[in-house]
Amino acid sequence: MRHEYGRCDHWRTDIFSWDRPAFGEPVDSLIRDIYDFGGHDLLEDDQPLGLRLSQLWSRRRRGAGDALDELAAVLLPIRDRLRAEAKARGWEVN
Repeated sequence: MRHEYGRCDHWRTDIFSWDRPAFGEPVDSLIRDIYDFGGHDLLEDDQPLGLRLSQLWSRRRRGAGDALDELAAVLLPIRDRLRAEAKARGWEVN
């Protein structure tokens, strides 16, 4: 994944390049898991989930608490599905 963003310029680089919190927990961990279990394409800006993350990240400082709870509820089954698929393919998963 190669993107031309600096620190605090994009949620993806904050999480994956700078190891900084972007949304807070549990959302950041769910995003990492989705990526690690093979869902990196889902996180691209031209995909519905990636677009949703980018839009939410841009307004995160304006009180996005309820939206973050909703996002975590959306991310959890995606993470669980990708984990199950990875395990079925023989990956070692936690």
